[in-house]
Amino acid sequence: MSKWSVAKETVANLSENAGEYGADAAGMLEALISTALGALAAEKDSDYVKNFIDYEVSSINVQHIDVQRLT
Repeated sequence: MSKWSVAKETVANLSENAGEYGADAAGMLEALISTALGALAAEKDSDYVKNFIDYEVSSINVQHIDVQRLT
């Protein structure tokens, strides 16, 4: 199983089970993103994290295919 498949499965599980924690899917995803960014910052420097975020945000409305992320 690829890292992308594991991530997609995690997101699906959070969204499906959000109600059990008194949250909606968006709230669970926000918590996941915030927690993941903190963990990434602990692994990499702040410039890396900022560049990663900037890249991902700039890609939101762009139609492109990233083969790794589709798996």
